[in-house]
Amino acid sequence: MWTQTFETDLSPVVVLEECLGDLAVQGTDEPRITVSLRDDAEMLSFRREGDSVLLTLLADAQLTCPRGARLTLAAVRGDLRVREVSGPLTVGTVSGDGILRQVGSLTLGEIFGDLSLSDASGEVRIREVFGDARIQEVDGSLSVRAVRGDLQAAGLRGGATVESVGSDLRLRPPYIPGATYRFGVSSTARIVVPASASLRFALRAGGRVRSTLPGLVLTEREGIWTGSLGNGEALLEVVAGGHVVLVPEVAEEARWETWAVGLEDIGAVVEARISEAMALLEARLEESLRSVDKEEIRRRVERAAERARQAAERYAREAREVARREAERARREAEREAERARREAERARMQAERAERRWQRAAGRRPEPSRPPATEAEILRVLRLVEEGKITPEQAAELLAALEGR
Repeated sequence: MWTQTFETDLSPVVVLEECLGDLAVQGTDEPRITVSLRDDAEMLSFRREGDSVLLTLLADAQLTCPRGARLTLAAVRGDLRVREVSGPLTVGTVSGDGILRQVGSLTLGEIFGDLSLSDASGEVRIREVFGDARIQEVDGSLSVRAVRGDLQAAGLRGGATVESVGSDLRLRPPYIPGATYRFGVSSTARIVVPASASLRFALRAGGRVRSTLPGLVLTEREGIWTGSLGNGEALLEVVAGGHVVLVPEVAEEARWETWAVGLEDIGAVVEARISEAMALLEARLEESLRSVDKEEIRRRVERAAERARQAAERYAREAREVARREAERARREAEREAERARREAERARMQAERAERRWQRAAGRRPEPSRPPATEAEILRVLRLVEEGKITPEQAAELLAALEGR
């Protein structure tokens, strides 16, 4: 790994114009910048403009800078990781995921992967996250234009305005008196509220608004559900396309390690867990049922009818084919029976002629001229009667003999 170090003061201006790979940034107490690359020096472009240090990195890199650096990362083509940089941080575009820990004020442009942000000591402004976002422990105000996936947020001490969450929202306390929390959510909003909260609610939902919070009474007017806990010193506004579910806070930090505080406390934890799970289950079930609309039912009925029609046509074709084969077999059988009848009739005629000649010779008589044999047309008519099933082969033989006058 190739490494380059540049001496600076404790609050330099560092501008990364572009990094073509992954980038890891670590803040330190040393007055210098260190760049580490997997490849050689040709992958680094460095220059100074006044008090600013400008960098371009053509490979995966690690950047170490003073904690108080004023850092601008214009474009990172891979993943970004920043830790312990307390100075102002500006990020333009991140093509991968972003993981930011222990930062100061923060301005983010676009992150095309997921975002994980925690422990921000200043104001946070985010334009758009194309994946999921997890934001927690922000001391300043939070402003987000859009999160395309899910948003999990907790510890927003300076209030929050999130214009659009493309999927679900999960929000946890605290809710600081005097702060405002506004969220626009496409699907379900799940809000965890502690019993000690001093909070006003203004909730609008495309689905249901459900609360299991002790002491909270919600009233609906013109599609907006309102209510308050305590003195109502903080304001929570949610507009959701799906459901809004309010559940009590459970001491998750204990991780069920509550045996030391007695069985009564365990019972309260279990009851809160069950209430939370039932609320979410009911909301999800109603959302699933609501998603099966009349248009979908109509399409399913049409598909079932089409499958039935195709099956009926297939059965009809098969029946017609069976009938055709049976008719062909019957026709061939009739032709064989007619041919047998013709041969039997011819054999009978020849035997009769021989018998007649023997009798005449024995009687000393000259044979009388025999009547002309049956014509071909007469024989065909007899055979056709056999084919049509109107006479039997035996009856045909007798009829042909009669035509010969025997």
